[in-house]
Amino acid sequence: MFERDVFKVTLTGKLHLIHAIGDKTSGAVFLGNGSFELRPASEAERRQVGMHMADPRLVTLGDSFESVIFLGTALTAAAEKAGAPVTGPVDPKASDRWDDYLKKQKRDLHTNMQIRLLQELIDDREPFFLAWVDGKKLPPSVLIVDPRGAESVRLAGREMGGEQSMMYVSHSERGGIWYSARLRSEIQAGRGVKIVPPAEAEHYQIDSTIRGEEMSGTTTITLVPSAPVRVLPIEIAGKLRLSEVSYASAAEPSNWTPVAVIQEHEKEDPDAAVIFPVAVTAGQQYLLKLVYAGRDVLENSGDGNWTITRRVNWYPNVGTFRDLATYDLRFRTPAKFQIVSVGEEVENRMEGDDRITVWKSTHPLRVAGFNYGRFKKLSQTDKDSGMTFEVYTNPGTPDVINQINRALEEHSRVAGGPSFVRVDTGSLAQAAMADGINTARTGNVYFGPLAHRRVAITQQSQWFFGQSWPTLVYLPYVAFLDGTVRNTLGLNDVKEFVDTVGPHELAHQWWGHQVGWASYRDEWISEGFSEFTTAAVLQQTGGWPKYNDFFELARRRILEKPRGALVTNAEAGPISQGNRIGSSQNQSAYGAIIYSKGAYVLHMLRMTMRDTKNGDAAFMAMMTDFATAYAGKNASTADFQRIVEKHATRSLKLTQDGKLDWFFNQWVHGTDIPRYTSKLDFTDAGGGKYKVTGTITQSDVPEGFAVVMPIYVHFDKSSYMHLASTALIGNQTKPVEIEIALPKKPLKFTINANHDVLAR
Repeated sequence: MFERDVFKVTLTGKLHLIHAIGDKTSGAVFLGNGSFELRPASEAERRQVGMHMADPRLVTLGDSFESVIFLGTALTAAAEKAGAPVTGPVDPKASDRWDDYLKKQKRDLHTNMQIRLLQELIDDREPFFLAWVDGKKLPPSVLIVDPRGAESVRLAGREMGGEQSMMYVSHSERGGIWYSARLRSEIQAGRGVKIVPPAEAEHYQIDSTIRGEEMSGTTTITLVPSAPVRVLPIEIAGKLRLSEVSYASAAEPSNWTPVAVIQEHEKEDPDAAVIFPVAVTAGQQYLLKLVYAGRDVLENSGDGNWTITRRVNWYPNVGTFRDLATYDLRFRTPAKFQIVSVGEEVENRMEGDDRITVWKSTHPLRVAGFNYGRFKKLSQTDKDSGMTFEVYTNPGTPDVINQINRALEEHSRVAGGPSFVRVDTGSLAQAAMADGINTARTGNVYFGPLAHRRVAITQQSQWFFGQSWPTLVYLPYVAFLDGTVRNTLGLNDVKEFVDTVGPHELAHQWWGHQVGWASYRDEWISEGFSEFTTAAVLQQTGGWPKYNDFFELARRRILEKPRGALVTNAEAGPISQGNRIGSSQNQSAYGAIIYSKGAYVLHMLRMTMRDTKNGDAAFMAMMTDFATAYAGKNASTADFQRIVEKHATRSLKLTQDGKLDWFFNQWVHGTDIPRYTSKLDFTDAGGGKYKVTGTITQSDVPEGFAVVMPIYVHFDKSSYMHLASTALIGNQTKPVEIEIALPKKPLKFTINANHDVLAR
């Protein structure tokens, strides 16, 4: 029996050892009878595993098997120490199992786990445990316990927050991360070991040449190792092939030494790494030069429109978003095309038939990016926000519009109706400009000004995919289609998306770029905060009715059960499950919970902190403090909670210690959504005073579930004001008795008039 954190593996049979490197055995193939058991270390993870198994009462998960693949030295060392039976000659069945596993790793897992194995064997890191289990009941799974964080095996994202234990399931419908957590011992102690990457980049010098859909380049990374390192993973698009890598000490930048490269086939597991001939020294500055070329970074979308398809790894890097670096970017392109990049343009000149542009970041950035094509530029500086916005639209007609017009022409001949759509993206540039200006003004008031004073808003050919990079926004093509064209194309249902995508993507300049997120569990700090910003922009441009409509739609999304789902979005999991919230019970809950519920959390804080005398002053001070304190840092939910507690108004302090565990446990780490009913009557008490009596009931919640419920007085259909608030705890019917002077006769009294509390 072998135990590692939450996993217990029982084996009856023989281990066939994989070849040793030096004095270390790199893994084994087991043949015989075996089983594994997973006992989650936290209630949240127990619930998550239960969700995947459609068993809410599940306590442990297990399966049996007749063979298993082990990587790493942890199990083999324990087996040898215990005197477990190990074969001499390799059983042909073991070789077959090993070959089959390698095929699955390349074809299904699509990741090079041997890079992590080399880190242990060559860099003498702590032993890790990995098992590939193709059991009798469950889909094929990878069990991992890695002291460097489960993300080091490059299997399920790079922002796992240093969680060391993981169960990853490989299945077309049920696949994904079923379990991920810190070590049980760390959870019980309430603190964990900080896991740092092997090296951090301080600066990138990127020199790129674009010829058609081919990109070639040389990137020189100024990096500092966090420990002695020989094996360093590199992020780069699979079809960009590394041809030459060398390194030098920053103190001797002319003395370059070749470096070995790992990069498997682009269609299999193209994860890359470099192996230094000797270990580089922790804390010293080095230059790493990488030369590469390939396709798949850009896609020709027709008539001067191009799509950037690899926005995170179009250049080799040692981790985007995780750490910040400065950038110098140089592009060589055909003269007829333009580059719009992050940073500031410092050079734009012709050299023969080529255009050379140079861009420099004015401050450290989380990621570099660019857009490419034929563009028409609209520029405006907004005096109120101090921001300059540039909108780049493409006057050409992309291939997709030509395809649509050919289909419409055929449809018109057969059935009548529209036969042609004409797109003038430039005519809607002013709308994109307005979104930028309105978002900047709102963001400055609520969160404080940005470090940079310029943002480029660019058109891209992908229809529904917007994205925001530092100083650079990619807006989806549909955002540049007017209502008439959308109607012709049958896209009327995307109006709400078109109205909000601009402010949301621009809000990422604060949330996601100025303030990052610590791990996938904190991604709502980027997406939910940006979604709340969108609502605040709608309030500034359309008043409280628009703001209220936004949160009514958000409420419906949160409570919705999508087609094919077995549970509602709210039941699928809490905000703190991040991108793991999807399961076979509900595959599409991510947007409703991380975006909509994440925004709702900020809205509820705002409404609870709001008062008639100072309005949003306390909330704005809190948000500005958070945006300032964590500028250039990766914030966690716990970090945000501490800032909220620092600024908490009396209305939020429901416990004697003043902590807000009650709020964050309910709304960020929990899934319960309360239901409310109220019956409020009033009588004229004379002298302009009115007596309000009745009850408010909270139900469908666990014991101790607490909210601050506002009571509103309505004078007519559009005029109302906040009257008072009352705390509700657990399933409770609370009597209400208030006598208050009012300026005129009320129409009625209600609760939750501004969606103050998320409710059924």
